[in-house]
Amino acid sequence: MKRLIVLLSLTIATVCSAHAQLDLGSLFGKVKEAAKEVAGDVVDEYVPDELQELLGIAVPELEIPGTWSYVDVAVEFESADAITNAGGKVAAETAEDKIAPLLAKVGIKAGAFRFTFKEDGKATTTLAGKTVEGSWKYDKENEKVHLGIGGREFAIRMTENGENINILFPADKLLELIKTVSTKSNNSTLVAIGALVKGYDGMNIGFECCKVTE
Repeated sequence: MKRLIVLLSLTIATVCSAHAQLDLGSLFGKVKEAAKEVAGDVVDEYVPDELQELLGIAVPELEIPGTWSYVDVAVEFESADAITNAGGKVAAETAEDKIAPLLAKVGIKAGAFRFTFKEDGKATTTLAGKTVEGSWKYDKENEKVHLGIGGREFAIRMTENGENINILFPADKLLELIKTVSTKSNNSTLVAIGALVKGYDGMNIGFECCKVTE
């Protein structure tokens, strides 16, 4: 066991040195991949699960196509620095609790909001009978999806959440997305959402979704 810990430490140190400028969420994924070559799946015990949860592990491109239905609000951090500044898991949970009821007021409720990503690169969103067409393209280098919806462009994160996925937008882009997909273009709820997300710089906010099987 001591030899395993030493090998893991050396592996992590090597990866950290080589990738010091990378986003920490991506770095943890690279650490796991490198360390597994030394110790196999047992390495999972040595990577902080809570930090992974707050930063998110990107969904592979091949798992994206399909229809994904809204389950709940999802919040993740853009970097480890943002986690420290915002207070970590408590801040994420607080954001979720505040945003969920506002989304419900514009019709974004469990089962009522969907994203569809087709294998040919086309995409749609559906909310309250309104379907907006667009496109998507996977950016492998940055582990992001470039989503075009209703003439607007978004660089989003799609991360693992058990059997579900999180579809995440930079906090300052969430209101823009809601205005694009919602039938309500200007009301007090949208104003409230806009004011709220301004306080969550450094967070990605969006939707936990489950895959719809026909």
